[in-house]
Formats: sequence, C-alpha cells, structure tokens
Amino acid sequence: MDDAYLLPQPIDPTGLPAHNAVAVYLLELDHSAGHNLPQRYLPLLATGELANWQKIRPVQRQWQCLQSRVLQRLVLGAYADADPRALTFRRDEWGRPTLAEHEALHFSLSHCASHVALAVGSDPVLGVDVQTVAPLRGGFMRAARRLFHMDDLAQLMAAPDEQRYGRFLEHWTLAGAFLKALGLGRHKPMADCRFERTPAGLIAAHDRAPVPDRIAPTAFVAQRRLRGCQLALAYRQGRPVRIRYLDSDTALPWQKSG
Repeated sequence: MDDAYLLPQPIDPTGLPAHNAVAVYLLELDHSAGHNLPQRYLPLLATGELANWQKIRPVQRQWQCLQSRVLQRLVLGAYADADPRALTFRRDEWGRPTLAEHEALHFSLSHCASHVALAVGSDPVLGVDVQTVAPLRGGFMRAARRLFHMDDLAQLMAAPDEQRYGRFLEHWTLAGAFLKALGLGRHKPMADCRFERTPAGLIAAHDRAPVPDRIAPTAFVAQRRLRGCQLALAYRQGRPVRIRYLDSDTALPWQKSG
C-alpha cells in the first residue's frame, strides 16, 4: 500500500520499538481533498468500517474519519508487520478497540477538526486525546458546567479570561486520555477526574470514584502542539514517550516527552 499521499514517508517502527515505550504519531489533517476523496484509501477499510464511514456527515467529518482510520491501519500494519488491509479490530466488553491476533500491541486513537493522534505501546494502560485550539470552541463553559466536577469548574472560573479556554482544553483532553487509558471511555463520568501539577511540574491525577478492577495511568503529558492543537497522553510511569509530528510539509524527528 502506497502511503506517500497521506504521510511524508512510510512508517518505520524499527526506529522506536513499541515494547516498554510509547510512540505518538500526530498528523495534521489534509482538508484540501475533502471533496475529492482518494478512492485508493477506501479498500483499507473493512466492510463494517466502510458502512459506518458512508453514514458520516458532513463530508468534512467523513474525510477526517477516513484519514484517522487510514493512519491507524498504516501505522499498526507496520508495527505488526502485516498488510494494513488485513488487520482485524475487535472491541472488549467496555468497547475499547483491540487488534486481533496482535494482542501484545496496544493503541489509542483520537481525532479532532484539525489533527489525528495515534499512540502505540506494549502496555494496555494507554490513552490519547487531541483537540483543536483555534477557533475557540463556542459554549465551552456550558460543557464544563455540565461535565466537570464542581471543584474543577470553580478553578476554571477563577482563571483569568484569557487563560480559561486553554485551561478547559487541558482538563478536557487529560480527562479523555485518562478514561481511555482506564479502558472505560464514556462508561465513566468525566467529573471523576481531577488533575493538578506538582511543584516539579508533573501532572498528578486523582480519581474521585476509582474502579477496583481497572489499572489507572500514573503518568501524563499535556502539551500545546504545533499548528494549534492540544494533546494529552495518559500511560504508566516508566515508559519513555516519543512524539512524531507528521504532515505534508514537514516530518519532525522523534521528540522526547514525559
């Protein structure tokens, strides 16, 4: 499969093995092809994926979803040394996707209006979330009042006006990554998640209602990335993290984080 159109260069997992490490691939979405979808990408999707993709509206969101699924198949196919078209995805009891026949390879996928992020590792405690920074999301305080815990909402309200949206995005993406790493996603309220920065600058999470049989993430990355996106990663401490920014104009080298 020729992936040169979507990615600046083929994915080479040998430079960063997933074992005992976390690799994050961050791709800026190409909106120029939104009304001229490359038909060669569609065979990458399984029958069920294709059926669900055809129902997505508007067309812009359909194109975003296609790029995220293509990136996921190309990257995981490279790590699994398998044809990306032959990969089979399943969901566990909580709805978290897994890669059939490659159970030792774990991943988390997120996409927004401008970017798609894919985290790959050998530990199941792994979650990534990405959100577009600009333009400012209208009504974000309504979402905070509805979904945040009252203590977190109070801290958000106390922030200076010019910092409030950034604080909202950081908490939103951290909570999303945390819930994904737990493997619970929407099955657990966002209000359960509280975050604070330690004197050393590290992010600490506090689960107000921990689930006994789930292993919680113990390390976090929250960064404002290139070209206006907020990225959050939740994983288990002790795994080195490397982030690779991909787009048609530049492919930055692996960057250390965490």
